[in-house]
Amino acid sequence: MYRIAIIDDNDNWCFVMGHLLRQHHYKVSTFTDGHSFIREANKFDLALIDFSMPPRRYQVEMDGPELIQQLKRQVPDPPLTILISSFFVDDILKQAPDLCPDADAILSKNVESAELLHTIQQLLASREASPESSNTLNQSSYTSQFR
Repeated sequence: MYRIAIIDDNDNWCFVMGHLLRQHHYKVSTFTDGHSFIREANKFDLALIDFSMPPRRYQVEMDGPELIQQLKRQVPDPPLTILISSFFVDDILKQAPDLCPDADAILSKNVESAELLHTIQQLLASREASPESSNTLNQSSYTSQFR
């Protein structure tokens, strides 16, 4: 069973996404900030990461792109990452790969659930098919098909 992390400061969105993914037989954990997730990142196959998360008073700011960058540089076998945001409307989604080139896929929170599930399945299948280059996926194929 694949393990998916949802990192988002919106508890309601975490609840809804968690429920959807559990219905499709994924094991899901949620985190409200990047700092708490990064300590456990190596336990997950894939992470849905919110673009914008306000920091707690006692934490250094870390948004979604920064979290993904840290994962790719600091975690030996990082999970696949999908950067997701309600700010990503069609015209911004086209520019999103420039905002976070390390993300394996970039989607809008307005994406249809079938499209989200398809992206997750494709990423996980790519990782399984090529474990030696698990996080060296062709990002453009995942971002461009969802614009």
